[in-house]
Amino acid sequence: MSFPPVYGGTFSVAPSVTSLPAYTAQARPSTAGAVRELTEHVFEIKDKKKKAWATLKLASSARSSSSLPTFLEGDKITGSVTLDLSSSEKILGVSILIRGQIITGPQEQDRLCFLDTTTPLWLKGMPNPRESNPAAWNGKLSGDYHWPFSITLPKEVTLPDPTGKHGQLQTYHLPQTFLERTTRASLYYELFVHIARSTFRVDNKLQTMFVYVPALRPQPPSRLRQLAYRQNGPIPCPDVDPEGWHTLPTGLIKGTVFDTRRVTIRATLSLAKPLSYTRGSVIPCSLTYSCSDSQAMGLLCTPASTNVSLHRQITYAQAPATSDHAHAAYQLASRYITTDAVLEISRAVWWPVDEGRGRRFDGEIHLPKSLKPSTTVSHFNLSYAVVLLPFKVAGFVPEETTPVSKQAVQIATMFPKGPKPRVYSPPSYEYEIGDNMFIPPARGFI
Repeated sequence: MSFPPVYGGTFSVAPSVTSLPAYTAQARPSTAGAVRELTEHVFEIKDKKKKAWATLKLASSARSSSSLPTFLEGDKITGSVTLDLSSSEKILGVSILIRGQIITGPQEQDRLCFLDTTTPLWLKGMPNPRESNPAAWNGKLSGDYHWPFSITLPKEVTLPDPTGKHGQLQTYHLPQTFLERTTRASLYYELFVHIARSTFRVDNKLQTMFVYVPALRPQPPSRLRQLAYRQNGPIPCPDVDPEGWHTLPTGLIKGTVFDTRRVTIRATLSLAKPLSYTRGSVIPCSLTYSCSDSQAMGLLCTPASTNVSLHRQITYAQAPATSDHAHAAYQLASRYITTDAVLEISRAVWWPVDEGRGRRFDGEIHLPKSLKPSTTVSHFNLSYAVVLLPFKVAGFVPEETTPVSKQAVQIATMFPKGPKPRVYSPPSYEYEIGDNMFIPPARGFI
């Protein structure tokens, strides 16, 4: 696996807009085949003298030790727990707990645990790790103890069907961490070291949140598009490669030009198949306009006025306040909430293509590397759609401002098998999502 090209260098513009070559950034050392060294994270519990008596170490794919530990689908969560006990203490057990939760509000009933695993490192009744003579064991621990661990997370979880179907369960891909300050709903993972003590003593917990990244890979594109990627040539249009494109039903843009003429423009949008795209790459697009009023079409149908963009929407419900699966599913189905606003992520970049029977533009939507992948788990859903909106041009008043065409798409975390997708335009600006959490790419994931 390899990283996508990183833009920010000097671009060379093609001499012909009908066969744009892929843009390339300034040269940089290749990371192909390179394996990133794991980053060590250290967490401690200290006594009153500021001496660490319990230490958790984790090795992860995070870029630095100051970032949250990051684990990719298929990675093992490896690390160790160390106790340094200056006096004899009665400890009942030491375990690793991993939990994944969906939180949609401030109350306890707004939490749903979708992942809960426990891995014992040492339990009461097991031999003393430091004593070779079992007869010398007095039930207390004293001195230094070290337990390495390696835990594999499941790739899927099975939960009650949130649509209200009685007794049915659904299986979901283990979702990516989602933490944004501007969104009430969150989806996060925690790892605990649980040190259990006797009945009248408080247990100790050493914990950290971590980032989980699922492996979502699109199917390969059409053979003709793969050939274009290999040869660094133009992507074949929908007429040449009909199997490589999904063409939406023709939409109508109706309005008035200069308060005098009513016009109707037919717009047909096509998106590259499959309708799944890797973050850090692009969504190839093709758009054809037709209109009986050539003057109005010349005024309105330009690359600058064409408004096609990627939108993100989050829907969720309050978590059920009961453990009864059937009643919980009914609660979820009847209390769905949609986020206040749909977020525009990125707008398409266009260039004109000679077309004798109409006006055609080819283009692409640049996908930020920090984009969260499409996610569905229980009552939480993060989805994307490509939307064509009416023109916003001086002198034109549309009859409606609702989308002309709309197509749901999936955002993935890995490149498809075969040649890497190429970019045929300089990157457009990326929308920053406020103070939201940024999850960096790591080791072949984008």
